[in-house]
Amino acid sequence: MAKSSENRTQSLNQEQIKSFQDKGYLVIDRIIDSSDFDLLISVISDVVDQQAKHFYEEGRISNLCRESEFDTRWYEILKQFSGQNEVYGWHTTVCGKPLFDLITHDAVLDVVGSLTNDEIQFNGDFWVRPKLPSEKLTTLPWHQDSAYMPNTEHHTHLSVWMPLVDVDHENGTLQFLPGSHKRGLRPHHRIEGEAFKSPTRDPIVGDAEVETLEMKVGDLVIFNNLVFHRSLMNQTQSIRWSVDFRFSQRGTPLAGLWHQHIACIVRSRHSPKTVASWSDWQALWESSPHKANFLW
Repeated sequence: MAKSSENRTQSLNQEQIKSFQDKGYLVIDRIIDSSDFDLLISVISDVVDQQAKHFYEEGRISNLCRESEFDTRWYEILKQFSGQNEVYGWHTTVCGKPLFDLITHDAVLDVVGSLTNDEIQFNGDFWVRPKLPSEKLTTLPWHQDSAYMPNTEHHTHLSVWMPLVDVDHENGTLQFLPGSHKRGLRPHHRIEGEAFKSPTRDPIVGDAEVETLEMKVGDLVIFNNLVFHRSLMNQTQSIRWSVDFRFSQRGTPLAGLWHQHIACIVRSRHSPKTVASWSDWQALWESSPHKANFLW
């Protein structure tokens, strides 16, 4: 991937770092050129095309929708037979060098490095998420990421989330509760029939502010593992595509995390020889349980 944002120094300044520390998240505009997503979007489009051909051969669809746009084709294919997403995020099908190049994009690592002393461990956790119109499966309730990641509440784990289409309140953007990470990890539980854990008590306290993000392709939001956030329902007729992955400071324990097998060092000024290349990460992926265990 051509890292066309390479000339834009994106290390955070002190004001941005303080904002992140105060709110638990930070949005950075236009950190990456939209063209830097082209190869990953091509991978996603290939998966959609393969699935379309499969459905066509099964007689479930009559139109491959080859003329449709990236943000509508998957939906137009599925609605021909009232199909839905089988999973809340794509994993195995999109794993490859374009994804790794985005995870290790210099502009992304500059931001993460500002919060980890430039000693960065990729936790191995990544998702490409197609949020379909009016889809409950991908509409996430208020939650803290550590509720899904055992034994992480005492360490800082950073999620990077980037939209592959412009996002706002209508098509299912993210919402945050500023400063909610300062309360620590709150109890979560599963509700019967629901796919995700929810906090035992409503995290909105009194007149607490809720921030609804509006982001363009090329923007990035980075957030703490303890900040409360949720994903709204998509009320449009197009797909809200996004990609997200997680980092921590080098040396942060990952024991117990399902994705620890494909964690690797992606930047280190103290131990540069430990930094993984694409071939290093590919080898981790090939030998991990993920490749065989994830349908998508």
